[in-house]
Amino acid sequence: MRSLRRIEFVDGRYHLFYQFHPVESEWGPMHWGHAVSDDLYRWIHLPVFLHPEQNLWSLGATGGAFSGSAFVGPEGKLSFYYTERLPAYDLFKDYKEVQKRVLPSADLLRPDATKLVLVNGPDGSAHDFRDPKVWYDAACGTYRMVLGAAIDGDPAVLLYGSEDGEDWKFLSVLYRAPEHFRRHGARCVECPDFFELDGHHVLVMGFVGYTEPETGRHNLLYAQVGTFEGDRFMPATPALQELDFGTDFYAMQSFLAKDRQIAFAWLFNWEFRKPGGPPYSGELSLPRVLGLDAQRNLTMMPEKGCQRLRARTLPQTAPCQFTCEPGRPVELSLAGDLDGVQVIARGSDGESFRLAHSARRLELAVAEDNGDIKYRSAPLTLERLTLFFDRGVVEVFANGGAVCGTRRTYKITDLTSLEVKSAYRGRIETYEAWSYDSAWSN
Repeated sequence: MRSLRRIEFVDGRYHLFYQFHPVESEWGPMHWGHAVSDDLYRWIHLPVFLHPEQNLWSLGATGGAFSGSAFVGPEGKLSFYYTERLPAYDLFKDYKEVQKRVLPSADLLRPDATKLVLVNGPDGSAHDFRDPKVWYDAACGTYRMVLGAAIDGDPAVLLYGSEDGEDWKFLSVLYRAPEHFRRHGARCVECPDFFELDGHHVLVMGFVGYTEPETGRHNLLYAQVGTFEGDRFMPATPALQELDFGTDFYAMQSFLAKDRQIAFAWLFNWEFRKPGGPPYSGELSLPRVLGLDAQRNLTMMPEKGCQRLRARTLPQTAPCQFTCEPGRPVELSLAGDLDGVQVIARGSDGESFRLAHSARRLELAVAEDNGDIKYRSAPLTLERLTLFFDRGVVEVFANGGAVCGTRRTYKITDLTSLEVKSAYRGRIETYEAWSYDSAWSN
């Protein structure tokens, strides 16, 4: 798997369509895989859904079926929109991206029809023109689409409209990033997501190529919350909300199921590449339920169905010191006055990672870090903390999901111990830890 493309809830089952290269675990011609689940955790793989339309292997080129979205129209029919990158010989420039619509077979196992619906972006755009997210605007009786792009070098989200879902017209630049992002390497917006939540509209976008000068972090994911009227998005504040301070939660896409907006993202570390050997590249995050807090910031918390995989509570060798079961995922939960708390997790090979609340910020350091990049959150008064670890993936949720952090380490695949340290341990009201069963077992 390279990254999540779209998940849809159809007839009581979750259908996941994801971008991947079926021949090897490195970058190559992109396809769409397909898997189904009843609970978001146990998945059954189905045949490859989308293939590149050209024989890219024989051309020695990359490209193929890139990002997109599933869409249920007003008549109840499912279709897909996606970006096809035409044969490319440079991953950073001089490629051509077009948008296509797919009508699936009744069993959702293959395309029945594919149509080219958009070829060129508006004036000021270039080769980055991708990742359609489509919805039907019942108020005006028309279709709308957002696309990731750049306008005159500034990362941007483009808005398109259509009467029939096939003939699309450019309407406006829905969002254009300040000059700061272009000056620090941001090439374009990737995988924009735009949806209604609790009476507000939420725009989510990744800035590929961006390096934050203060911390050195790469390719951050941001959100804005506001209103959408007359095809204009008006954010409540011009400030961007950072969605994951760890940066390995990227290309997030969300969907509506059972009155919940649920999101997944591609877990991939831009700084540390996968070592040779594993038959995969990139993982899927835990499903996160989205909400808004009192300040109208986007929150993300793990979907509670994961708790059905809890096996047992972890034994303690001393207060706040837990012995882990090698090979099993782990969940740690803390509540109280957590100012200055530290969590130290040790692996079987002697490596460790550390989560610390220092100077009012959460900082997450894994074994690969040398200190050049600071993975730290915005300031917060820490009152609740949940941490998941599974085969090198660390996902952190603070204060009900108001602050999240995700990191990937390849040096730690299982844990032997978890230790919670605090100068004010008496202020920690609850501390619990569990081992988890594998989602792949019965």
